[in-house]
Amino acid sequence: MIPLQNRFLKPSGDSFVGIDMGNLYLKGLIIKEGKVTDYFMEKKEALAETLKKVWGDKKISERKIKISLKDPACLIRYFPFPKMEKKRLKEALFYEMGKFIPFSPEEVYYDYFVLKENNPSEFLILLAVAKKEFLDGILEDLKKVNLKVSEITLDSACLINFFLDNYKEKVNDNVCILDIGYKFSVITILNKGTPFLTRDIKFSAQDIFQVISRTQNIQICDVQEWLKSSKSDQLLSDIVQDSFSNLSKEIKSSFDYFEVNKGGHIDSLYVSGGLSDIDGVFKVLSDFLEVKINILEAMPVSQDIFSSSFPRENFQSIKQGFPAVFGLMSPDFRT
Repeated sequence: MIPLQNRFLKPSGDSFVGIDMGNLYLKGLIIKEGKVTDYFMEKKEALAETLKKVWGDKKISERKIKISLKDPACLIRYFPFPKMEKKRLKEALFYEMGKFIPFSPEEVYYDYFVLKENNPSEFLILLAVAKKEFLDGILEDLKKVNLKVSEITLDSACLINFFLDNYKEKVNDNVCILDIGYKFSVITILNKGTPFLTRDIKFSAQDIFQVISRTQNIQICDVQEWLKSSKSDQLLSDIVQDSFSNLSKEIKSSFDYFEVNKGGHIDSLYVSGGLSDIDGVFKVLSDFLEVKINILEAMPVSQDIFSSSFPRENFQSIKQGFPAVFGLMSPDFRT
């Protein structure tokens, strides 16, 4: 992201470690001279200690990192704003952003970008914010292990980058990306390639795991394996009926909002996150929504980015958790 308040920083260099700072796992790609050489996926405990372990286990020498964040303390908004020169725009946004976010301007770091000109007197603005307390804590942990942040991006922006880079044939469609996270989920709607809406949803993989653990009398840590081995989509549907019903209502309300404001309809929904590769979960969601549903395939279309030494076979079983990290490598949708 572009530099503001010395927290959202400019991209730099072709050698770095890209990290998705997930709620449950740290997921990362090691990039040397533009090629992905290795990956890691580590249970997130104390951040500094987890990173120290990863760097030691993988024998990583690179200290430059790019990070992707998803947390209720971070959000993205899109809105029209009067056209003005760049210096005045930055100042005006600071004083006006309270109209668009649930935080006070003084308690956040913020970044913005002009997505396009709506008309001769108006810009369409992307505003990204992160609460200072949340981001400062992460940066302090990174400093403890001598890691240097060259770029900070939000997961939703990474997924937009990844989608537009790898699904170029869909650039003229209206699509929704549903990112199912461990603690909460995020949906982003694209209007013919331009971001229209990004919002958090109170639906999570953790909720589903807890329901299955309770009803099937199995440990939380064994739920994902149960999901992968389950032979009955109907059983799964019965178990998570209420949770997915509530999720579908949330998604439909966003679809309705889009249709009212843009006069069009959503062509397809792409599902991302750790649950997206569970066949039964995918089927349950499709039963509730009258729209074409696809898995957001997390491997980039171009295989040229991988080095010859990248352990592809080992990566296959966890690849669906990595689209945000690949998004850190994708061309910026704003350029």
